Amino acid sequence: MRKEIFGKTFDEERALYNLTKADVVDCVFAGPADGESAFKESKNLIVRRCDFKLRYPFWHDTNAQIEDSVFAATSRAPFWYSNDIALRSCTMGSVK
Repeated sequence: MRKEIFGKTFDEERALYNLTKADVVDCVFAGPADGESAFKESKNLIVRRCDFKLRYPFWHDTNAQIEDSVFAATSRAPFWYSNDIALRSCTMGSVK
């Protein structure tokens, strides 16, 4: 069974750490806590229509499909040490 996360805002460090078999839709990764690595060590993700403004959102992740999402310049280095990441119709403003 897949977990569904819809329409939430996350700003804390490693907000969705080790998340597995999940659909994350219409979420925003930004805010005053200024956390990093929202999806650290996660796998088997489908991410749609999300807005990434915090650093290193995908760190050591495996098998993620990311669609129709925006990576702001502040989402610096969004895919460190990750494998099998597919991007479709994403806006990349991020560096590195």
